[in-house]
Amino acid sequence: MNAPMIEVVPSSLLLAGVEVLELSSSVAGAYAGRLLAAMGARVRRMGPPLELGASADALPLVEAWLHQGKEETPLRVAPPLAELTAGTQLIIAERDSVDAEFATFVETVNSYASALHHAPVIVGVRRGALAENTLAANALTSSAWSGMSWSMGDADKVPLSLPFDLADYQAAIQACAAGLVGVLADPAQQSLRSVDVAGRDVLAYYTGMITTNFIPYERPWCRDGARPPGSAGVYPASIFACRDGHVVFMCRSQREWDILLEAMGSPEWSKDPRFSDPRVVARLYADEADQYLVPWIAGKTKQELMDFGRRHGLPVAPVRTVAQALDDPQFEHRHFLTDQPTDGKSIRVPSQPWKLRQLDAVGDSESSRTRCWPVDGARTSNATEMFTGLRVLDLSWVWSGPLTTSILADLGADVIKVEHSDHLDTGRMRGKARRNGVEVDGPEYEATPYFNQMNHGKRSITVDLKHPRAREILLDLVEHCDIVVENMRPGVLDRLGIGYEQFAARNPAVVMLSMSMAGQTGPLSDMKGYAGIMAAMSGLESLIGYDEDHLVGSLAPALGDPNAAGHAMCVLLASLYRRRETGRGVWIDLSQIEALLSVLGAPVIESQLPDGVAVPVNRHPHFAPHGHFQCAGFDEWVAIAIRTDQEWNSLVELAAGSPLAAREEWRDGPKRLVARQEVEAALEQWTSEHDRDALVAALLGRGIAAAPVCSFEDLVASEWKRDRRLTVDVAHPYLGETEVFTVPWRFGGQNPGVALPAPLLGADTEPVLRKLLTMSPEEIKKLQDDSVLR
Repeated sequence: MNAPMIEVVPSSLLLAGVEVLELSSSVAGAYAGRLLAAMGARVRRMGPPLELGASADALPLVEAWLHQGKEETPLRVAPPLAELTAGTQLIIAERDSVDAEFATFVETVNSYASALHHAPVIVGVRRGALAENTLAANALTSSAWSGMSWSMGDADKVPLSLPFDLADYQAAIQACAAGLVGVLADPAQQSLRSVDVAGRDVLAYYTGMITTNFIPYERPWCRDGARPPGSAGVYPASIFACRDGHVVFMCRSQREWDILLEAMGSPEWSKDPRFSDPRVVARLYADEADQYLVPWIAGKTKQELMDFGRRHGLPVAPVRTVAQALDDPQFEHRHFLTDQPTDGKSIRVPSQPWKLRQLDAVGDSESSRTRCWPVDGARTSNATEMFTGLRVLDLSWVWSGPLTTSILADLGADVIKVEHSDHLDTGRMRGKARRNGVEVDGPEYEATPYFNQMNHGKRSITVDLKHPRAREILLDLVEHCDIVVENMRPGVLDRLGIGYEQFAARNPAVVMLSMSMAGQTGPLSDMKGYAGIMAAMSGLESLIGYDEDHLVGSLAPALGDPNAAGHAMCVLLASLYRRRETGRGVWIDLSQIEALLSVLGAPVIESQLPDGVAVPVNRHPHFAPHGHFQCAGFDEWVAIAIRTDQEWNSLVELAAGSPLAAREEWRDGPKRLVARQEVEAALEQWTSEHDRDALVAALLGRGIAAAPVCSFEDLVASEWKRDRRLTVDVAHPYLGETEVFTVPWRFGGQNPGVALPAPLLGADTEPVLRKLLTMSPEEIKKLQDDSVLR
C-alpha cells in the first residue's frame, strides 16, 4: 500500500456554499467580509464608500482590495428584504456608521432578519457600547479606551494610537470569527444567533491579557519609548540602534538570556549577580544592562545581528519599512503577495496568511478512525456551550497559540494542554504575583497570573515527548480530538514523528493548526520570535513614532500575537465547517508575520505609490482634528475625532467662547485639514483646561467620537469593562480569587467564558488517560515510574 501524500487545499473550499451579507461602511465590516470571501463564502456587500485611514491616492486601491471576491450591490437598488436575506446564513452588519441613512438601513435589515423563523447568524459590529447603547467612536477612540494608546510613545510626549485603522481590523477579525462560531454551532435557540462585537472590547481583551504582567506584580504601566515598561517583564525587549539602522532584540526566558550571554562570550559584566535573572534585570537594572548591551548591538549591522539571532535561536529582527518588508524572499516563496491591477500597472497586496494541506488518502488500517462531528446546536442553551463536545489537543505555548485555545475553552470546548515538567511553557515562568510587595505563596510555575489568564479553563497533562511511548500516547489521544494546535518551530513535531501526517493517519477528520513566525517553509521558516519580531519584519514598527527618525514601535501592546490568534481562529473555524460538511480534516500552516501584514493594507499600498507612506502620529488623512489632546492634570489625555462638519459644529457649541468658535472658516472640513496644525493647537488649548472624564462625557453626549486615553489601571477599574462583562472571576489555588479576561463576543447578550482557573501542572494526566484511553491505574503508575509522564 502506498503511503498517503500531502496535497494542497484551496482556501476557497472551506466555506463553499455559505451565503454572507455584508453591510459595511468601514474596515470593521469590510475586512470581515474579505476574510469570509477568501475562504469561499459567497459575500454580497452593500454600503457607502468606506471610511478609511488611507491617503486620497491609495483610498480606492485599498477599498478595491478589501472588496476582492465580493458581489457589490448599490444601496439605491437594494432588493426587497425577503430577497436580500433569502438563503443568507451570516450577516456582518456595522451598527455605528456616520452615514445616518445607511445606519437606519442596517437596523431595518437586522430587525427583519432576526424575526425570521430560522434567523441567520447576525453579527453586529461597532466600535464601542455602554449599557447596550452605541457610543460615537472610531479606530482612534477604540485604541484610546483600551489602554493600547497609553502604552505607546515617550514618557514626556503625547501617547500614540494604533495607526491605519488597525483597531478596526481587529474588530473585523473577531467579527468574522464570532460569526463563524454561530454558523458552525448552529444553535437552535434564536437569541444565540444574535452576536455583538465591539472594537473597544476587542482591544481591551488584548490589553487585559497584558495587564497580568503588570498589575499583579505591582508594576506600573507607563510609556517608556521603544522599550515596554520594565521590558514587559523579561530583559531585553526593545528597539536598539545598530550600525546601519535599528533592530528589535528580545529575550523572553532565562534560557534565551543565558544563550545570549554565552554567545557574547560571557563578558565580565554578565557575571555580576544583578544580571543573572532577566526578570530582575527588567524590573530593577535595565538601564545598567543597557550600558553594556547597547554598545555591543551598535557595533554590528542589521544582517550581522539577524544572522547572530538565527545561529543561536534568539529573537532578533531588523526594523524594516513596509516597502522593505514586501521585498523579502519569504513572501515570494509562499506566494503571499498577489498583483492587483491599477492604471495599466499592478501593485502587490496581501492574500491570505495561511496555506492549507491534507492527506490525499488515508490508510485503511484499524488504527485509523474518523471522529464524528460532536457539536449539537439543539443542546446549546447558553454562550458557554457553543462548542460543547469539541476536544482540543493543545501543544502551544506563550501567547498566540494559548490564546487561540483559550477562546475555544471559553466556548465550551475541552482543551487538553500538553506540558513537560522539564520544559515548561514560558508563560509559567513570569514570576510569582506580589501582594503588598511580597510574593504570594506557592510554586513559581503555578502562582503566575499570565499563565492563569492564557490557560484558564483548560486541562493539563504532562508527557515527555522525547520518549517513544509518550508520542504513542499523543497519537492515541488524537483519535479522540477534533483539533490540534501548536506554535513550535517548523519541523519539531515531524522530527518527533507526531506531525500532521501521523495525526491525520490516526484521525482523518482532525484539523491541525500550526502557527509559526514565518510559515512552515521558505528561507525564514526557522526564524524564532515574538510579537516585536513580527512587527519589525512586517514594517509595523516603522509606522509608530513621532517621525521616521524617532520611532518607538509597538512592543508594548504586542499586537502581533493576538492578531495572529484572531486570523488563526477564522481559518480554524472555517476548516471545522468544511470538516463538519465533508468529514475531511486539514493542516493549517499560518504565518504570523503574514497575518500582521494582512492588516496593513493601506501602508502596503501607499508604500508602492509615488508619495510613499508617512508616520501618521495620530493624524487621519481625511479628518481634522483627530488625535490625542492634553487635559487638566498630569499626563491626562483625551482622544477626539471630528469626522463631519456636524460634529465640528457640536464641538464648537460645547467650546463656546474658545478660539475654536471664533474661526468660521473651520466649519468646513477641507479647510480644517489645510489648517490642521492650527486647529489642533486651538483645540488643545481648550481641552487643557478641562477634566478628562468630564470632557469625554460631554463630547459623547453630543455625538462626538471621544475617549479617555486610558491607562491599564483605568481599564481594569472601568465601569464599561464591568458593563460589558469582559472578565470572569476564578478561584485559583495560589492566586486566590482573581479575574481573567474572556473572549469579547456576546451571543444573545451572553458572554462566553468559563469561570475556571488555569490547571495545575499535570493535574489532569490520570483522569484524561483513564477516561479517553481506558488506561488502568497500574498502567499509568508504570508510565510515571518510567518517566514517560512527567
